[in-house]
Amino acid sequence: MVQPLRSINPRPKLVVCDFDGTLLNGPGPVSPAVRQAMQDVVDAGHWITVCTGRGYQLLQPFLGQFVVNAPLICCNGALILEPDSLRPIFAAPTPLDVAHDAVRLAVTRGWRVLAYLADMQTLLYYGYSPFDPPQTARSGYQLVRDAEVVDEGLDPLTVITGPLQKLMVLAPRSGATPEFVSAIQGVVGDRARVVLSSPRAAELLVPGASKAEGLKRVARCVRVRRRDTIAIGDGDNDIDMLRWAGVGIAMGNAMPAAKAIARWVAPPVDQDGVAAVLGRFLRGEIASAT
Repeated sequence: MVQPLRSINPRPKLVVCDFDGTLLNGPGPVSPAVRQAMQDVVDAGHWITVCTGRGYQLLQPFLGQFVVNAPLICCNGALILEPDSLRPIFAAPTPLDVAHDAVRLAVTRGWRVLAYLADMQTLLYYGYSPFDPPQTARSGYQLVRDAEVVDEGLDPLTVITGPLQKLMVLAPRSGATPEFVSAIQGVVGDRARVVLSSPRAAELLVPGASKAEGLKRVARCVRVRRRDTIAIGDGDNDIDMLRWAGVGIAMGNAMPAAKAIARWVAPPVDQDGVAAVLGRFLRGEIASAT
């Protein structure tokens, strides 16, 4: 839900929260305590938004479960949307040649990919659709548009015919080893950077797209200084955002590298860590960077 900025605060701050593993625990929903804490931030006259690796297609079902009043940062900073109209105000798509090289490697190695097509409506997904009921039996790649499977049993290289909103490569059950990450980085070279958003998910970030760059763009948009920004996250793809923010906070369930660079570590997501952070913020217990 989008809330307007109130004029009661002469120096509003900007709070940016990662989504999966930070706001959202597993399949969700976002807890009432976290949603209320976000509302309290808005009511106090501050800016708040979400910065997620998800594309719009997989964020849209949750939009009514949290409160924002600043532009939404999707696709690890490669897509920024106005909070009310959801009109794109910045986009850095993954070029077709980069996508094809990474997908070709994944197909050869037996890895799976998740592709967000540029129309903001369509997903290429392996196995059952994320919108299917539990235990739905599907195999091969599915094309999902507006939460409905429109085709299945597809070759991803023939479906991907243009730049992507985002591309994710999923590791085997053993997890994303250094060799897994380096293999993907090897085929994309300096055309994209490979980061982990979870222990099994590698994401491609094109130059100019990262959560830190997304935070910078939104801070400029709402006219908040760097020192007055607070970022909360849990993944390796949050590290640059946590470093850039005036205050970077890692969740208790965060990856070790994220915890290592954070100002402090909040309770984990299953204990409503974001609500605890926002409560401390509103009580004046989180000082801005100097």
